[in-house]
Amino acid sequence: MNFRNCSSAILLLIVFELPLFAQNDWTILKEKNGIRISSRHSPTSPFDDVRVELDLSGNIDQLEAILVDVNKYKEWSYATKISRPVKSLGPGKFIYYTEIEVPWPATNRFFYANFELKKNLTERSMHITAVNIPNYEPVPKDLVQVPLTRGTWNITTIRNKSIHVDYMLEMNPGGSLPVWVLNLFSTKGPMETFENIKKKMNALNP
Repeated sequence: MNFRNCSSAILLLIVFELPLFAQNDWTILKEKNGIRISSRHSPTSPFDDVRVELDLSGNIDQLEAILVDVNKYKEWSYATKISRPVKSLGPGKFIYYTEIEVPWPATNRFFYANFELKKNLTERSMHITAVNIPNYEPVPKDLVQVPLTRGTWNITTIRNKSIHVDYMLEMNPGGSLPVWVLNLFSTKGPMETFENIKKKMNALNP
């Protein structure tokens, strides 16, 4: 290979590798009780992407039962004031509504989301996405619509009674929020949410 061809090959390699490095540009914010919370700059939102990683007792079926029970989200999901199913779209697919309680003087947020769950029985893994549906219904009085929320769950089986969760949240909360409120939803919120999930899974697997 001559020098020109070699240089071109190196340049192409750099161009294609850069996005891969960018995808892993996470900064650890907090680690507690086996729960790791990281963040990275989002190119599409003023709110940083958040990632949560942890191991849980139990199996994917038990976690699935928790995540599809929308009416009980307020029992474990941080700041969830109201959550209810809206429409079934088939096995593992549905639309749901959520209202998020935001500290005063900010205004509560709401969104409708499309939930989709896929399981790989051979690999004993599960992939879930929950993506907001803009303008699905008229904006309720005194609420702000969340323009973007995308939650992605990748759950894998480690052994018979243990699973690994890798969760990522992309969000634009909409409107104007103080920095201290944003910080609540980037660290305190994810930590409390996954501590609650961990308690539920431990209770199922004493």
